[in-house]
Amino acid sequence: MLKKKNRPKVWLLTLFWLTSATFVFSQEVTVTGNVTDNTGQPLPGANVLVKGTTNGTQTDFDGNYSILADSNATLVISYIGFVSQEVAVSGKSTINVSLEEDASQLEEVVVIGYGTQKKSDLTGSVSTVDGDEINKFTYNDAAQAIQGRTAGVRVEANGGSPGANALVTIRGSSTLSDAGPLYVIDGMLTGDMATLNPGDIESISVLKDASASAIYGSRAANGVIIVTTKKGTKGGGMKVDLDYSYGLQKSVKNIDWANARDYADIVNRARDNDGNPRFPANDTQFNPNIDSDIQRESLRTAAVMNANARIYGGNEHSTYSLSLNHYDQEGIVKQSDYKRTTARVNATMNMGRFKLENTIGLTRTIDNPNPYFNRERDLLPTMAIYDDEGNFSASDQPDNVAIGSFYGVGNVSNSLGLATVEDRTVTRNSVLGNLAGSFEVFDGLTYKLNLGLDYYANNNFTFTPTYFFNAGTFGNNKFAELNEVNTNFLSTLIEHTLTYSKQFNKHNINTVIGYTDQVSNTRSLGALARKFPSNDVRVASAAEDKVNFPSQDLTKTIQSYFGRLSYSFDSRYLLTATLRRDGSSLFKKDLRWGTFPSFALGWNIGNESFMENVSAITDLKLRASYGEVGSDNVPIYSLSPELNLNSEYPIGESQNRATGYSITKGINENITWETSKTTDIGLEFNALNKKLNITMDYFYKKSEDVLVELGLPLYTGFGNRVPFNTASIENKGFEFLANYSEYVNEDFSFSISGNFTTLNNKVTALGDATPIIEGQFTSNGLKGTKTDVGQPVSSFFGYVVDGIYQTDAEALAANDNNNPQAGDLKFKDIAGPDGSGPDGVIDENDQKFLGNPAPNFEYGLNISATYKNLDLSLFFNGVAGNKILNGNIYRGYFDTEGPYLTDALNAWTPTNTDTNIPRNTQTDPGFNRRPSDFYLEKGDYFRLKNMQLGYTIPSDLSEKMRMSKLRIYASATNLFTLTQYTGYYPEVGRNTRSARRIFSSGVDESAYPTARTIQLGLQIAF
Repeated sequence: MLKKKNRPKVWLLTLFWLTSATFVFSQEVTVTGNVTDNTGQPLPGANVLVKGTTNGTQTDFDGNYSILADSNATLVISYIGFVSQEVAVSGKSTINVSLEEDASQLEEVVVIGYGTQKKSDLTGSVSTVDGDEINKFTYNDAAQAIQGRTAGVRVEANGGSPGANALVTIRGSSTLSDAGPLYVIDGMLTGDMATLNPGDIESISVLKDASASAIYGSRAANGVIIVTTKKGTKGGGMKVDLDYSYGLQKSVKNIDWANARDYADIVNRARDNDGNPRFPANDTQFNPNIDSDIQRESLRTAAVMNANARIYGGNEHSTYSLSLNHYDQEGIVKQSDYKRTTARVNATMNMGRFKLENTIGLTRTIDNPNPYFNRERDLLPTMAIYDDEGNFSASDQPDNVAIGSFYGVGNVSNSLGLATVEDRTVTRNSVLGNLAGSFEVFDGLTYKLNLGLDYYANNNFTFTPTYFFNAGTFGNNKFAELNEVNTNFLSTLIEHTLTYSKQFNKHNINTVIGYTDQVSNTRSLGALARKFPSNDVRVASAAEDKVNFPSQDLTKTIQSYFGRLSYSFDSRYLLTATLRRDGSSLFKKDLRWGTFPSFALGWNIGNESFMENVSAITDLKLRASYGEVGSDNVPIYSLSPELNLNSEYPIGESQNRATGYSITKGINENITWETSKTTDIGLEFNALNKKLNITMDYFYKKSEDVLVELGLPLYTGFGNRVPFNTASIENKGFEFLANYSEYVNEDFSFSISGNFTTLNNKVTALGDATPIIEGQFTSNGLKGTKTDVGQPVSSFFGYVVDGIYQTDAEALAANDNNNPQAGDLKFKDIAGPDGSGPDGVIDENDQKFLGNPAPNFEYGLNISATYKNLDLSLFFNGVAGNKILNGNIYRGYFDTEGPYLTDALNAWTPTNTDTNIPRNTQTDPGFNRRPSDFYLEKGDYFRLKNMQLGYTIPSDLSEKMRMSKLRIYASATNLFTLTQYTGYYPEVGRNTRSARRIFSSGVDESAYPTARTIQLGLQIAF
């Protein structure tokens, strides 16, 4: 037995031993390893967490990780779509993990309206674009990121101007207005995503059929695009991502305009043909040293820069993500540029049954457009761009007489000079966000309240100072003019939803019901003023002539009730039913509410017992749906007439005029919802051990009660056209999407995805409305499109060219209502007044439909490959079957006050008859310039839209620099384009001359050129 005096020593020895043992067994070690899937493919971004702590990290691009942990700790490795694993460290310094797919989680990535759904349970047509694909390239508009990446979605770049919004159409035009799809950004319903930083996007879901989109009711007539932005991650501590790129842009193509000598030659040929005397080459007014090229002088090699920074992280209870972006793009046309600065904060917090989500995005854009490039009546090559002192001019004469006036033209402008002296800026500050709180009432039932905000303040400022370039009307401005409009838009959203999910035995039920209330208000105030004391004073109140102060205050309210039931039995038989009822303030009370149902069935054939031994095909699913969606796309206050207070009326026999009121805008109180009814049949399956995924859809969409304007008899008192719901439009087509991924070995892997869409668009009814003739492509009013029953919306319409008259006798025999001569275009005699056939007269009855501006075949191809630390991404896309009305042809051959194309030298002459270009003329007695297929060219193209080559520095080197990832890359946009189109670029968007741009699709009025871009970039992660 120990003596009492020795007991303290024993206790001290025991305590020392225990402390030492604890130290030995809990000493920290650095654990490294690799995380892969069951095929050996690395899983970048997998979470590695020390169990019971907040200490964690993520795997790098190659699936590697490194973490400091206690030697007796346990690591938890997790990845979305895979079964998590727990591995004891047990003093090991290397732990490699292979994760197995979790089928129950793998499909929970499809975002749909008001929730998510397993892909195997999905009965609607939904396409998704992953943020990783979007973030590979730089875009000035997030909508361009989905171009060619999913079937059924057409994205048109509306010219190459910096800041120009892309035009998005889903499964064809369903209306005769310019309405686009509904965008849902993190739960907030909005009209576009132009101000969104593409680098913030986590995923995009496109709801294409009514089964998927009907839950948005009247907002979904033109499809729905759901955008989910990047959130924080649970575990792993704070992370930082940096991405910077800088590049140069240059016009893909220039137009071959005639130089001064050739221009003078063409003008003199025209004067010969018109019976006018030539301008002598030695005319004292002609300066042979002037050979201006306004196109070359206006274009430049321009810079583009994009910088992204993101800080994110979180733990089991909360996550956060903060991102900043600055995008700065010079235009390839001088005096044009675009800047966008964004900040976004996303945060989540879990407190037991309560969850709080907050997202807010702040954006400021500054757009300085140049609308004058390549305009009609622009500076001619015989006119000087600058005078001897370097000032803008269109003359070399002391008295400022335009030299062009001696060559038949004097009324021109110096577009570069005008763009330079004019101050034109569009500034927009916007806020888009929402705050959502959800509470789990009991197991399976969740209540959610979502509050959304969409706000922007827009200032559109134009100040044109006094200037004097030449003596022509377009060459000077005697009085400074200010045109400024301030617009404030505010939309608030309140949504209440209840979601119930329950699985019992083989039955799985998911339901959602909700109520939403969205109020939108637009207020604007403008000022148009002239005659300022100096060019330095730019405030409307200082002007001598205050012309106009327009203003508006418009409010729109939509209230909605909705519900959806999703049911599956044994993961084989699927049913989805949706119902939404919308009320819009734009209609009168008895027409204010609309009901929009949808139904869908699905059969997971791959889960049937008879498919168990079929290994070649898995996950085979057949689905079919029918649904209705609507649109209240009518002008706000369309039920209120507009009056003219100064109309004049002839009174009595003397017809003396008296001033009175008149109705300038008629109303139709019976305006109601446009409705689209969609049928969709889809087939999906995987093959080759799930390496190949194929999706096919056939769709038919009939849009009814489409608004179209009708002209009323004058005795009604309405001077303008009035809208009625009398038109119908039909769209049908086929979509195909295939994805193939192959992990060859640890050094090499690749993936290929391709898609194509066929589309047939047709107007099936206009009611009592007359065909809509639009598509203006010249300043003198020539129009080239016609919308009529039996044809696609905005089809090209005009005469058919049948060669060139070779003799005056042949031209006279044609019996043309105009006065053609030898060398003029010969137009085909197609029909007489009764439409039965040729009648020997060339008149308006000989016009016909000439082509469709929308392609009937569109496709995209993505190729990605990695070899060791190298990665390559290629994106190709193209269209076929469409035509383009090339406005440069009018300017280059027929415009008497504009430049000529060099090809005009090859115009018809008695000694040059083997040509398709009519004779040079400034008077055009044969009316060669009339709308015809002479202007039309094939719009087919195939291009390499994007390419990126990257190299990731080996992790052992980047970690020495305390980086988890270091990557350098080079990217290019529009590297090559195969096309027969002779304009700047075959992607022309829509003409801006028309009030409704949909009727000017495919009309190229010498649009802003498209740029080829080369960029270098650097990505760093900490």
